[in-house]
Amino acid sequence: MTMRNHNTWGRTKGPKNIAGPHGTEVAAVTSEPTFADETAGYPTENQRFLHILLDTDVSGENRTITVWGFSYAFDRWAPLTDVRGNAVATGAVNDSQVYKVFEISGCDRVLFLANSAINASDFLYAACSTF
Repeated sequence: MTMRNHNTWGRTKGPKNIAGPHGTEVAAVTSEPTFADETAGYPTENQRFLHILLDTDVSGENRTITVWGFSYAFDRWAPLTDVRGNAVATGAVNDSQVYKVFEISGCDRVLFLANSAINASDFLYAACSTF
């Protein structure tokens, strides 16, 4: 008899870092993903909420991160929008921190598109949760 080993997060109350152990940063890209690259970005394990923390340095550059979502059902990437039709995005100005939570129900993977390259002293974190 074959036993199935579950490798998903299941229902999570607290946010789980999507890049690995807690404190692991996610990478942002500066060009849009190709339409069917299902290995780009990070898996969400079909969690409901995406938590994003963007912490910028004092370089004076404003950062904007737009979240793209991938659906295995559609085999395509597209910019995510919230229930009101607003882009799922966050931004931070020179030397600030912004923490936002978005509902992403049904999204299989997420990718972070930056308006410009992230500096070594800028930090981007992402986590998912069910509640």
